[in-house]
Amino acid sequence: MPEAEVEKVLSGFDFTKPVYEHGFFPGDKLYCQLVRLPSFDQPTPIAGNWFGLAGLTTGKVAINDGGAGRRAGQFEVLVQFSALEGTAKEFAVDLRIGIGGPGGGTQIFIPRTLLGRVRSVGPVERW
Repeated sequence: MPEAEVEKVLSGFDFTKPVYEHGFFPGDKLYCQLVRLPSFDQPTPIAGNWFGLAGLTTGKVAINDGGAGRRAGQFEVLVQFSALEGTAKEFAVDLRIGIGGPGGGTQIFIPRTLLGRVRSVGPVERW
């Protein structure tokens, strides 16, 4: 990953708390960090690289719904891999880019090169 991208990823973690390299195995479940629903300025929803565990909420991962809202999606691990897991850092609310909240929840960053190791199993109800 380019250095600027690494810095951006690391800025999402609260380093006053532990950060781990977490191993994931076939059959494990992850939840997408609430993909933004289609809107005028973002008509195609895109799953990103950030995931969480069951019970994930927008505030706990310092993102917000914005005007369009968000949907949680469940993913299943197909092939073993490791990813960075830690606590979401608090961010000031910025409705323009859809971030902001108290943080404090578990979040997992999976690099794009590893996203093929998980598959979507559909939307889930928000907690």
